[in-house]
Parts: sequence; structure tokens; C-alpha cells
Amino acid sequence: MRERPVLYAAIISTLLVEVVLMIMVYQKIGPERLPFQAGRLIIQIILILFIVFQNSSKALFILTAYHFLSGLIGLMGCADCNWLQYSITIFHICIALIIYFHDNIENKIFGRSDN
Repeated sequence: MRERPVLYAAIISTLLVEVVLMIMVYQKIGPERLPFQAGRLIIQIILILFIVFQNSSKALFILTAYHFLSGLIGLMGCADCNWLQYSITIFHICIALIIYFHDNIENKIFGRSDN
């Protein structure tokens, strides 16, 4: 397995944020939305497992698209959003960019080349 610290950091932060959001929504709304959110989390975990163990670029692209679309939908649906909703939207877009460009970021940070 190739070392990809930037990608793994992004994946870990994604999972942490998703779990915290699930807890917050559960406390505020109740169990009605829990199956939908659990389904989203399970899909992300499956994609992450493919990325980590199979080195799947398709799963990487799908995870990136998920975060980017989540960010765009959050941005378009925020007519009267509070700071937390804006933060989550910005988080999704930033994570999408980090996941998509993780190789370039790692090359810049660690001085690697893809020769």
C-alpha cells in the first residue's frame, strides 16, 4: 500500500465530520433521518475501503464527486443559512478538492516526483 498521508488525513476528517453531523442531527431532529444518514456513511465507508485496499481511482472519483455535489447542493440551498451550514458546505468543497488533488499536494509537500 502506497503512502498517501494527505488522502488519509482527508478521509479521516471526513469520517469524523460525518459522525459528528449524524450525532448532531439525531439530537436535534431525532431518529427520523438516521437511516438516510447511516446509508450515506456506509456508502462512504465502502468507497473508502475500495480506495485504501484496492487503490481504486473510480472510488476516489466517486467520493470526490459526492463531496463536491454535497457542497454545491448545500451552497445552492443556503438562502438563510447559519455559520454551521456554510462551514459544512465549505468543508465538503475543500475535502473534494483535497481528495482529487491529493497526489499533487503530497508531491508539493514531500518533494516527490511521479517519474
